[in-house]
Amino acid sequence: MNFSKTVPFFLILLFFLQCKEDNSSKNILNAPENWRGEVIEFPLKFASSLQYSGAEHIRFAPGWGKEKAKDYFSYVFLWEIDQKPKLSTKKLESEMEIYFDGLMNMVSKMNLKFLKDVPKSKAFFEKVNDSLYIGKVLTYDAFTTKKEVNLNIIVENRFCNLDNRHLVLFNVSPQAPEHPVWKKMKNITIDLECE
Repeated sequence: MNFSKTVPFFLILLFFLQCKEDNSSKNILNAPENWRGEVIEFPLKFASSLQYSGAEHIRFAPGWGKEKAKDYFSYVFLWEIDQKPKLSTKKLESEMEIYFDGLMNMVSKMNLKFLKDVPKSKAFFEKVNDSLYIGKVLTYDAFTTKKEVNLNIIVENRFCNLDNRHLVLFNVSPQAPEHPVWKKMKNITIDLECE
């Protein structure tokens, strides 16, 4: 085993184990078994300026970390939060830039071999209706390719009456919206009783 390849792998693994230590709740995103899951409590260590309380539930497509995979960097995450997010195109753009900049900078700093200045993320969103936004985030893949990546994002927002929580669901992929991975992400459901 090549030492130079092993160290970055263990640093990334350490990041995910750290996230799992914060995991005190069940992942409420129902997905196929081969979609790895995580739960991270707010405030997010890599984006602590996002002022929410609650949890982020994540499901990664099987090929998420494989550059040549058809489902590379495709994943679903859900913010199950106490506060009303008061979404707008500007707020989503700002929060996604904070989110991806924080995440990619943290991973890049952990990966000493590839430590470099990470390009700033840039997000663009359009409002479809009060509960649906579509957009794009131009960011950097500090996990796998160490290159810039363009991510398409669909954001759905709703209130869960019975749980008294706000749910913000993000479907993310560099693939075009007509690609089959989007249907797979759309089939991931939220295991929460809401009216």
